[in-house]
Amino acid sequence: MLENVVRRIANTQITFGTSGNASERSSESVPSCWITPSGVAWPHIEPSDFVRLAIASGEILSGTLKPSSEWRAHLSIYGAHSWVGGIVHLHSPYATILSTIGSPIRAVHYQMARVADEVPLVPYQTFGSPELAEVLAGAISLRVRAVLAENHGLFVVGETVEEAYHSAEEVEWTAMIQYHAMAVATPRVLTPAQLNSVRNAFGDYGQRPLT
Repeated sequence: MLENVVRRIANTQITFGTSGNASERSSESVPSCWITPSGVAWPHIEPSDFVRLAIASGEILSGTLKPSSEWRAHLSIYGAHSWVGGIVHLHSPYATILSTIGSPIRAVHYQMARVADEVPLVPYQTFGSPELAEVLAGAISLRVRAVLAENHGLFVVGETVEEAYHSAEEVEWTAMIQYHAMAVATPRVLTPAQLNSVRNAFGDYGQRPLT
């Protein structure tokens, strides 16, 4: 749920102040989503602060606060990808560092296999703009669930908002490894075939009932 993700972001301080935002597709009859408010620091966001927006029009359906300034990006992604159920946008430190040097986030560790072979970098656009919304929606796919916006930050999607947040944590961790590795040498990047093998292995990872 969106409330749980907001609390995790506030507690982990993976982004700072009022930077970033998160949303969750609504199950109500009118295609819509719930999104965090604009300009409210993560520790102070309450569920009553969430804003419900119509995906097609951007009309405010519920809520008394202004929606996040990135509401266009969220609606554009939901409109283009029916499977997306949640979106998390962070100015997490290592992903943002890589965005400022023009580097995508590469698969320097297999942990990123669930998200993408590579998190692409899209050209800089002003935050909250229709241009940014369009380029983000165009970069997302079933095989690319995270996008790095140049000189800005990380946008991650999932079938649920909890999945999007978990993927954002994995991508930020991978960005940290890449950043430190780049300070020593050129990191080795896993191939698509190696990552596909990891994805197959993930199917049996964790606890399973004994048969």
